[in-house]
Amino acid sequence: MQRKILLTYIILIVVTVIFSVGLSWSRINNYFFERVEKETITISDMLHKAMEDSNLSKEDFQSFIDDYSEITTFRITLIDQSGLVWVDSFNDAETMDNHANRPEVKKALAGEKSSEMRYSNTMKKYFFYYARPLENAEFSGIIRVSLSVSEIEAITTDMIFIILISAIFGSFIAIGAAYVVTNRFMKPINELTRVAKVISEGNYDEKIYMDRNDQIGELATAFNTMTFNLKINMWTLEQKNAELESILTSMSNGLVAVNMDYKIVLYNERFTKLLGLPKEDMSNRLIYELIRELSIFDIIEKAIEEKTYVSGEAIIHQDNENRIIEIVATPIFSKTNKNKALATLLMFSDVTQIRKLENIRREFVSNVTHELKTPLTSIKGFVDTLKSGAIKDEIVANRFLDIIDIETDRLANLIQDILTLSEIESLVGERSLQAFDLSDIVNEVVDILPKDKENVQLIMKVEENLTPFECNRDRMKQLLINLLDNSIKYTDAGYVKLQVFRNKNFLNIVVEDTGIGIKHQHLSRIFERFYRVDKGRTRKTGGTGLGLSIVKHIVELYNGDIDIQSEEGKGTTISIRLPY
Repeated sequence: MQRKILLTYIILIVVTVIFSVGLSWSRINNYFFERVEKETITISDMLHKAMEDSNLSKEDFQSFIDDYSEITTFRITLIDQSGLVWVDSFNDAETMDNHANRPEVKKALAGEKSSEMRYSNTMKKYFFYYARPLENAEFSGIIRVSLSVSEIEAITTDMIFIILISAIFGSFIAIGAAYVVTNRFMKPINELTRVAKVISEGNYDEKIYMDRNDQIGELATAFNTMTFNLKINMWTLEQKNAELESILTSMSNGLVAVNMDYKIVLYNERFTKLLGLPKEDMSNRLIYELIRELSIFDIIEKAIEEKTYVSGEAIIHQDNENRIIEIVATPIFSKTNKNKALATLLMFSDVTQIRKLENIRREFVSNVTHELKTPLTSIKGFVDTLKSGAIKDEIVANRFLDIIDIETDRLANLIQDILTLSEIESLVGERSLQAFDLSDIVNEVVDILPKDKENVQLIMKVEENLTPFECNRDRMKQLLINLLDNSIKYTDAGYVKLQVFRNKNFLNIVVEDTGIGIKHQHLSRIFERFYRVDKGRTRKTGGTGLGLSIVKHIVELYNGDIDIQSEEGKGTTISIRLPY
């Protein structure tokens, strides 16, 4: 910028000098020519007056003209009516051409006073001529006074040269002054530019130090104030961005903001994970490029077009399973114009597990109701029958009472299992822990198990010198009883085998049977409450459908894991790992 300003100054100075020199040359040239013309006319008038009344001969004219020419430095010429040169102060008149065709001579012979600037063939240079008629006793013709223009041009050139030198010298002084002024003017601007670049790179601690009281000094002060305010604002903005980033990162829900052109403005990492999107920058990309689910598009479009709150659900197939995603769309309005929507905020929540739990809860309520209703109906029916007179028949009454006793036991077992399951679920961790020898617990469990199946062999293998395990004795017995009892119920022939051993820092409990097995589609739900693969067989054997669910919750209580492998018609293997 300094170069441009300095170049502008130089151009202005050069143009001004050229204009001034040209104008000066024109004025000086005109001045000298006007002066020469006046002097020439004056000399001509004097000579005309002196010669008009004289009776000088031709020789006397020559002497007279030579004297005047020497005094005035003008060339004086007398020309007769025929154009012949009578006398000339600079040349021999007899050798000179006839001057009748000279412009000024023609006009003078015609009786006019005439002036002319032209090239002289006799003198080989430019002259200024002034001619006028002259009549006396001895001569009739014209008198012509002339002066060489070269002398005027020499004077003019000298004057212009002096002016030009002065102008050039003045131009250098002006250019130097312009450089000093522009440098003084540009120095604070350059400093402002430098500091602005530093600030644009994020360094808001830079200041401008300037001891000036003019507008530039005020500009520097205002710039420093602006920098300070900008630093505070940027710090505040960074804090808010950090808070927003922390909020977005810590959110368990996916969040994305879409503008009115359906382009992504803001999103969090959970959004990409929830929808299985690639880990790349998705800012300013169309939402249609990333999501292919029509139900999601319908929610987005409705929220943007109607500028209203919209919610819905979509099913997304991901990781070989269907996931239920709840979408809530909320328009974001301008603070200044409440009717102008700037974008739409979309909240994505994975409600697969919630919906699954809701289904389990509904099934649980339905199953509990059904399990309670069936024995109660039987009991109510037999009681009514007994009241109707069957109680008098001892054999029938005893049979009915035995059935009521069995149904009552079923109810008691069901309620006890529900209470046990509720108690285990409410625990964060096992409270009463003691180190027990697992072989002792296994022996106690074997004594409790039913022995009514002769075709089923019960095999117990407990590792010798097994390290005692810290547990609740009753809880561990309950786990083993439920596992073994369940396997015995569903095994008609073959064996039920229990293995207890230590592998590194884990206690391993494996129950294997050769029972009826479980179809593959039932394995994922086998540990749910009241879930039965064969409902008729379960009721026949008196099961409540809560045994395996209790086993799973006991395992989770000890921070262990459980796995089931089964094939229909070949048997089932349940493996449990509990950390020491």
